[in-house]
Parts: sequence; C-alpha cells; structure tokens
Amino acid sequence: MMVGKCVALVVIAMILVASGAHADSSRTARIQAALETWLSSRSSAEKVTGVAAYVSFGDTGPAIEAFAGKVGSSPQDPPIRQGTLFQMGSTSKSFAAALILKLEAAGKLSIGDTLGKWLPQYPAWKDVTIQRLLNMTSGIPNYSETEAMSRIWIGDPTRDLTAEDLIALAYPAGSGDLPTSGGYHYSNTNYILAGMIAAKVAGQSYRDLVHRMIIEAVGLDSTFYESGAYPVAVTDRLAHGYFDNPACSDYQPKCIKPWNLALIGRDVSGMSTSWAQAAGGAIADARDVDRWMRAVFKGHVVPPKQQAEWMALVSIKTGQPIADVAADDPRGFSLGLGRAILGSIGAHWFYQGETLGYRTLYVWFEQENLMITLQTNSQPAAEADKLHDLLGSIYDIVRDAR
Repeated sequence: MMVGKCVALVVIAMILVASGAHADSSRTARIQAALETWLSSRSSAEKVTGVAAYVSFGDTGPAIEAFAGKVGSSPQDPPIRQGTLFQMGSTSKSFAAALILKLEAAGKLSIGDTLGKWLPQYPAWKDVTIQRLLNMTSGIPNYSETEAMSRIWIGDPTRDLTAEDLIALAYPAGSGDLPTSGGYHYSNTNYILAGMIAAKVAGQSYRDLVHRMIIEAVGLDSTFYESGAYPVAVTDRLAHGYFDNPACSDYQPKCIKPWNLALIGRDVSGMSTSWAQAAGGAIADARDVDRWMRAVFKGHVVPPKQQAEWMALVSIKTGQPIADVAADDPRGFSLGLGRAILGSIGAHWFYQGETLGYRTLYVWFEQENLMITLQTNSQPAAEADKLHDLLGSIYDIVRDAR
C-alpha cells in the first residue's frame, strides 16, 4: 500500500514530561513544527505517514514528546500518539550485547570464547569469538541479504522462522557459498548466533532472557520482544510500516532486478518479525528507546569491566580497534552500538535501526546530557532517507534555546 502525495498532518500531542523544571513552551512548539515540516516534505519521497520524537534532557526529565501524522495511509487510520509502537530494528542489537555481557559478569562465559565452544554445530565458524560477532568483524555472511530470505518475505511473510532457519541461509554448504569478508562487515547473522549462545549458556530462551534481564530489569513498559508472533495487544498499537527500498542486495553484484522488488509498496506490519530476532526484532515506543539507551550509556546495565568492553570501538573502515573516531576515521562500531562524527555536531553515539518498514534513530549527546530519539514507519532507499535532517533540526532548536 503506497502513501499518497498529500498526507494529512494530525498533531495530537506536545507533551512536556517534567521533573522539577519545565521545558520551554516555545521550544516545544518549535520541535512540533519541525516534525510537521519534515513529514510534509518527506511523506511522498519516503512513503512515510507519521513520526514520533522523544527529546530528553536528563535521566528523569524534563523531556519533550511530540508526534505528527497518522499510523498509516488509510483515511480511517488514527493519529500517531503517545504509546504508538514502532519496530526498533537494529537498535535492539544492544539487547543481545547486554545479555552476553551480563552472562560474562556472572562468570558464565567470556566474550573471548569461540563459537566452537558454544555452538559446535557450525564448525566452519569455530574460531570466531563472541566479541567478533558483536563488533561485526567475524567475516560471517549476512543471511538477510540472501535471495532465500527475500523469497520468504515475499512468498511466505507470516512464517515464523527459528534462529536455526536463519543461520542455515548463510552457513556454507560447499557450493554457491556466500562470500566471507575481512575487517568490518555488517552481518545480522552475527547477532542471531550471539542470541543462540546467550540462550544456551543461560538455559533459557532468548525471548525469556530479554524479558527477564532487560525489559523487567530496566522497567521498560512499552518495549516488547517475541521470537515469533506478537500478541494482539502489541500489534494493535503498532504503526503500519511501508517498504519502498528498490536497492539490490549485497549479494547481487550485477543486479538488474532487485530480489525485493515485489515488496515495494507493501504494508509489512503484519509480517512475522521472526526473520530479525536477536538481530533486531524488538518493538517499542520512542520513550522506552530513550530509557533503555540512557541506562546503557550511563553504565546502569552491566559492571564497569563489561561497560568498557561494550564501548570498545573498531573502525568501520579498517575493522581494527580504535580509541575513538577521528576526522580521518570518522565511523566506529562497538558491541551493538555505533559512534560517528556527525557533521558539525561532532562525535556522538548513535544508531539508526531499520526493518522492512520502520526506522528508529537515536543520538546520545553525552556532554549535554541530551538524547534525541525518532521513529517513523517506512524503509525508503538510502538516498531518500532524510530522518537525520529532522534530528539535526531538533538539535538546533534545543541548542538555540540553551
């Protein structure tokens, strides 16, 4: 279902959540206007119908929460509002990293352990360490870029896949194997494997670990994770999501017709998220994304030793360890977290997680104790994606008001 050129802007909230101090009403109105302006200008190009923003100025507030547009393209669809849910995509890779590090802190494993120790059924990858899975230097191919994955999305979209099903899409079979890589290579397969290790070590399903050790432990009341189908109480709150990305797969070097072409225009909200699982299958609202990521960056999730491991960067350019990003090496990746020099605003922790019809973006401005989180309901082509422009506009508003 495609979104028309004219999208009604339905503004239903400019909510100040204050603890002691009140956010300036003019600043709130300007942030709301920024959302409306962005949605009006990008609705056609990005096939987006709504956007949510959460801007927090400290661990307990104050904060500004704002929404524009609707949950879908139908005239009957309601407005985006507080509690509207979006798929988190790869921002929830941080859940897998947290579980591994919590298990390490409990003496159950080490991030230096190999796959051969915990998952011996995959001997081709036996020497890869857990750390290399989490920082994307394993060289293991990406199952979600395969033609087989695209066929499932298109032809069997409600099928619930197991972690083993996903690994089988990337595991070498001896003929027609996917290419391996050196250095840094982004592969969702890494995080499916990490989730399997966490489950094996703990003796519980990955789903139950996320609920017990993350959602309940941190008090996330609008964050949800299921390895298969979500309950109606969650899906009823989920915005519709639209796929509009004509890009070819990483494994289509001479691409003429993208494998995902038949997905373009679809509302993917009814598809099974089991294809993402530990690589990005969680659902949340923007406020809970903020709450979780603040806990991560403030060191409230794991002990100091594991926190240091969590933040240790490799260069996206070289795959080698770096102390921090720099002008000549501006992008780094740690364990499920990204860091980059973001234009004139400098080096910051950030992540944009995507699924087939959703985007969740946060940036953590540590020195200012500021976090900006945005969520919207489409996946466009990379060159059409201007969600970072909205984040920049909001940052400028906040900076000018200080």
